[in-house]
Amino acid sequence: MAEKDLTEKQLFELEDVFADIVNTLLLDGEPLILPEELKPAKKDSIYKDEELKNRMQERDVAKLWTQGNVRLAFFGLEDQTSVDYVMPLRIVSYDATVYKTMLTELEKKDGKEKFPLYPAITMVLHFDYEHHWTGPRSLKECFKKIPPKLKPYVSDYKINVFEIAWLSDDTIAKFKSDFRFVADYYAQMRKTGKWQPMPGKVKHIKELFDLFSVVTKDTRFIQMYHTKGVMKDMSCVALDYLMEELKPKVEKELKPKVEKELKPKMEKELKPKWEAQGADRATLNSIRSLMKSVKWTAEQAMDALFIPPKDRKRYLDRI
Repeated sequence: MAEKDLTEKQLFELEDVFADIVNTLLLDGEPLILPEELKPAKKDSIYKDEELKNRMQERDVAKLWTQGNVRLAFFGLEDQTSVDYVMPLRIVSYDATVYKTMLTELEKKDGKEKFPLYPAITMVLHFDYEHHWTGPRSLKECFKKIPPKLKPYVSDYKINVFEIAWLSDDTIAKFKSDFRFVADYYAQMRKTGKWQPMPGKVKHIKELFDLFSVVTKDTRFIQMYHTKGVMKDMSCVALDYLMEELKPKVEKELKPKVEKELKPKMEKELKPKWEAQGADRATLNSIRSLMKSVKWTAEQAMDALFIPPKDRKRYLDRI
């Protein structure tokens, strides 16, 4: 699981992939956020536990959306394979760290100059094609028993959970980056339990193939990357998977037909031709050998090999 999380983060850290995820899932495909406007943001932070000991917490991926020197938003991305039933508490803690950082910077300015405040938005990507997200989607849902009279005073905090395997085909079609291959994989696995890779251009071949090698446990991705490192298209993978899928059908339906109908015909008609061609090549090699070793002419060599006059022109044309 740790290896899968690491390979996913490597892909999601890429600015064009991150921007595409935000634009598609939050903005319905509108290209509002440009890759060049994203900057890596601090992912880790320190907090004190009940014993006042320092503890570390770290997001999976974090980016700052900026235009010039102006910070417009902080985006966090959490990669979840299984359901985390305290995820809203984690998100509150992560986002609160962003706001605490802004508050600290404000206090440093001491009102001498304006400091633009910006929102922290965290997205939870749920990668499970067998089960829905059944965990809480808001802070209040984490609390099983809130006295009715206190409920109006308990502040809520919703989290943004996206179940990748349950995205619609229309939404998946809006992805422009390599993430579309990932989303398509999970959607296909949910629907049919099988995956036929979609063809298309790949920008980050290493990051994508590393991820698929871990997710699918298929070593062909690593082999393809090392042997075809310049390949930038998923069409080769799609064709390879299609052939693998058709192989049992070919073995079952076509092979018996070949054995029954084509093989006897090949034995009868083609085998003599192949044998003649083999003998022909052997004779030609013998002529060349005599010409080289004994220093004979082609005619002398063919005389020695008793080659009929009618066949000699054919050999002379090939020497």
